[in-house]
Amino acid sequence: MADLERTIQIIFNGDDRISETIRKVDNRLNDLNTVAVNVATPFAHLTDVILKVDAALGLLAAGGLIYAYKKSVDFESATVDLQKVIDKEPEKLGAAQKAAMELSAQYGESSSKILQSTANFVQAGFTVDESMKLTKNALNLVIAGDIEASQASELLVAALKGFKAPASDAARLIDVLNEVSNKYATNTEELARGMAGIAPIAKIMGFSFEETAGILTPVIEVFRSGDEAAIALKTGLLKLLDDSEPVRKALAQIGVSQKDSNGHLRSGRDILMDVAKAFHTVDENQKLFLTKEIVGIEQSARMVEVFNNLSKSAEITAVAMNAAVSASQEVQIRLASSESVLKRFATGFENLGVIVGDQFSISVTKAVSGGVEIENSLQKIVSDRTFKPIFDAFNSFSDKLGIFLSGVAKAMPEAFKNVNFNPLIDAFGSLGDEIKSFFGDLDLTKPDDYSGLICQDQFFNFCSIFLN
Repeated sequence: MADLERTIQIIFNGDDRISETIRKVDNRLNDLNTVAVNVATPFAHLTDVILKVDAALGLLAAGGLIYAYKKSVDFESATVDLQKVIDKEPEKLGAAQKAAMELSAQYGESSSKILQSTANFVQAGFTVDESMKLTKNALNLVIAGDIEASQASELLVAALKGFKAPASDAARLIDVLNEVSNKYATNTEELARGMAGIAPIAKIMGFSFEETAGILTPVIEVFRSGDEAAIALKTGLLKLLDDSEPVRKALAQIGVSQKDSNGHLRSGRDILMDVAKAFHTVDENQKLFLTKEIVGIEQSARMVEVFNNLSKSAEITAVAMNAAVSASQEVQIRLASSESVLKRFATGFENLGVIVGDQFSISVTKAVSGGVEIENSLQKIVSDRTFKPIFDAFNSFSDKLGIFLSGVAKAMPEAFKNVNFNPLIDAFGSLGDEIKSFFGDLDLTKPDDYSGLICQDQFFNFCSIFLN
């Protein structure tokens, strides 16, 4: 109870018995402040230095040098990726960088992305020279086929690797994709996806680029997906070679044999062509049944399009056979457009940034590295517990302050319960009477008295009191 009385005396009676304690705490805090200032001063100087560096970097940004530095870093990153995969031809690095810049200026694509594309082709097993040519082929596919650069490279690699075709065949493949998509209801991307997906099976069964495009396109025209067409054809072509009884019976029903006169298994390509020819003599209902028996119900709808469109496949193949320079001609037309000219202008500015950034990138990188070392040193100082005494002292003070304030908070409810508020309540009660007495005999609750007051000087005196 003694603590409760002391708390009440401090709060309501102004008892000053703790002043001496407060002064002692204040002196301790002043001492702590002096120490803190001494410790913080070096960091304040460091902050000044950082602000000056930041201001200097701001000036660089105003001159476009930060942009140049960033573009230089991007190009350097692509260079490092290429350098990692050309260990057998390190002398070709400079030529690849130069080719990337030239292709960038010609096509309006990022030189860093072009160099990265070259690295991807090298990683896929092509030589540096082949990869530089393939990069240009991929750019033609990007421009003519309106495909993303990374996607174009991926599809080109998949198709070439699947057909076991040399890099020199890339231009022919792109011409086929471009010409067929120009003449039929497909697009370059879906046809490229189909070619990439079916390539390994098509190669084994003896199909050329042109013939593969011929059998894929009718399916893509109907089902709008190159991936689905490729899956259907893979399933269908493999099923044609299946020795299961349903397949043999269905083929025999239309006069098609899986084996030649010597008893050897025929190629899937030859069997497919014979089935397609035989379908001309089969009614529509029987076509669906036979296709289901041969390839299964899941792919029967798609393979009916293949079996039923031999003449169209032959027509598409003929178009593909005459597709030479189709892509390059379209690329030239598109590069002459206003959009491409503006794009090349923007890319030229980016390439200028690479060249400018190269002039000071090494020194800037060193400066940034120095800043990182400062940060690491500060982290090490804290981690090594150099500031532990300061942190411990501060934590101890905070703990004690928290305990004290918690004690005050706990005492306050009981303290307020014991406070006599009657004098204050009585004061509020008599206040109303005092307000009434201010106006003498006038009762402002009555309209006549109130209107009389407005005409008296007392009213204006009353107003001036409250306004002041």
